[in-house]
Amino acid sequence: MVSWVNSNFSVFGSGITVPGYGFLLHNRGALFTLDPKSPNVIEPHKRPFNTLSAGFVMQSGEPLMTVTLMGGDMQAQGHAQLLVNILDLGANVQAAADMSRFRHGQVSNVLSLETALYELVGSQLAGMGHIVKSVNGEDVGGVQSIMRVNGYYRSGSDFRKDGEAVGW
Repeated sequence: MVSWVNSNFSVFGSGITVPGYGFLLHNRGALFTLDPKSPNVIEPHKRPFNTLSAGFVMQSGEPLMTVTLMGGDMQAQGHAQLLVNILDLGANVQAAADMSRFRHGQVSNVLSLETALYELVGSQLAGMGHIVKSVNGEDVGGVQSIMRVNGYYRSGSDFRKDGEAVGW
């Protein structure tokens, strides 16, 4: 199993194609800032803020599953939600990929919930003082996952985005 995130970041990445290989380099350097007060100020020996996070889960020293989720800072949040759905709630990988998700915007402090989830708990969360909004699937990333169960591979691919989980 391999967990791999292919991300160019914005539009067509840097526009630079690796000679002889045919893939584009990303342009995550765009996440630097010129603001000298920011921790993301561009300067020597620094790396830009990067959300790429391909996940790989082991169980008792053996590979259990891969998990990837495209969607910027939603990646870590989505990984956690998918793993809770599978490991704690017992969903299979496809059902877990299909389940409603949420996204918290760190800077805006807005909690975005997919419509079904918003209808279920949105008003209660707003009543507790949270800033909540209903969103479609575009804001909550796209999951691809492969899981090994009893010697067989199972996969899940999100209906919200393009992509696929592949095994052979």
